[in-house]
Amino acid sequence: MELSTTPTDPCYEGIIFPPGNTLLAANGNPMEVPIQKTGGFTFKNQYKKPLPSLLEVEYNEDNDSIKVCILFFVNSSFPLEEHHLVVNQLFTISNYGHYKLQFFLHTNSEGVCKAIKGESTDGEYIAYTTEFTTTSTVGFPDNIELRCIKVAQSFIWDIDPETSRGTETVVKGSNGG
Repeated sequence: MELSTTPTDPCYEGIIFPPGNTLLAANGNPMEVPIQKTGGFTFKNQYKKPLPSLLEVEYNEDNDSIKVCILFFVNSSFPLEEHHLVVNQLFTISNYGHYKLQFFLHTNSEGVCKAIKGESTDGEYIAYTTEFTTTSTVGFPDNIELRCIKVAQSFIWDIDPETSRGTETVVKGSNGG
């Protein structure tokens, strides 16, 4: 089941949402992954692009699922403490021919969208972690299963996809493709 999460509120005008299919909860609504604040740091230079995330991914053969853990950094002008993230998942093939899942972390919270559109960055970053499990094979070609995924990549999706940053890692425990 493919679900569009592009809001129709005027606040979102001009915001580009990530590709892929939104991961869904058991009730059919977008799965909101909780986040946990884990620290922070400051750069003298103010980066105009999101910083790359750190990613750990493991295939679980017992329940045919992929567990994803991501450490990511958000400019402190846009704190996420009261928000959950939404994850879009996209099946792709890597440059080396390996089956790959891309995970796009984003929020469609009106408050965060307004803050991103109206404020500048300050060089201070907050570190967050999130963890989720996927069993979704929506968008997969026929005969491709989760156990075939060899590579995963995470993106912290900004409102302008040219500024999105990604990190790639090997999926532990997979048979590869």
